[in-house]
Amino acid sequence: MESVRRSRLVLVLSLTVLSMSIAVFVTVTGIASTATADTGYEFAIEDDALVETSGRTTDVLVSDIRTVNHIEITNLNRSPVVRATPREPPELSRSKRARAKRIITTDGPVADTVASPADAVYTMRPVPRGVASERAAVVGADPAATWHDLATVNESAFTVRNGPTAGVVVIERVEQRLSDRRVLVVVDPIDRETRYSAVVDIRNERIDAFVRLRGVPE
Repeated sequence: MESVRRSRLVLVLSLTVLSMSIAVFVTVTGIASTATADTGYEFAIEDDALVETSGRTTDVLVSDIRTVNHIEITNLNRSPVVRATPREPPELSRSKRARAKRIITTDGPVADTVASPADAVYTMRPVPRGVASERAAVVGADPAATWHDLATVNESAFTVRNGPTAGVVVIERVEQRLSDRRVLVVVDPIDRETRYSAVVDIRNERIDAFVRLRGVPE
């Protein structure tokens, strides 16, 4: 199974209060940092985790930043406090869900093996632009994967800005654009240990990519 977890940082932040403002610079390497003063706190995103380093110690503040949309750091003058807002998977409209389900249940391997649409559980998500249909189907077939694993190299890009009050820093996700025609459909039949994962093109009414996984653990 393809590994979709990146192993290196995409953003490094070094944050302190300097006249209650944060100056952001972007280097040619794609690493963003901020001007620092004398508070001694340094924050970094490493291996998909937000960590704080003070001297020789490193504390994990958010274990997986792929699962959050918004991070707010307060109390920078004393002991930083971090609040993270969960990142919810995007939803499809009812009409797109119906079209995708009709395509997957009337043509191809799923239609040939699942007796009726009611004999399976269907999970559907839009595919991010820039993610190949084949890769999305592989991720969907993995029982341990989540929608957040459908990531391109820029999936963990964030912006850094001052918060609504002095001494607050906000780190906000730059969301990926989603395809308006490709839908990831994961089919789990009720009576068998098989999972089907397909990317459906609802505009052209076809299956772009398909993966079948046998022996899915319960």
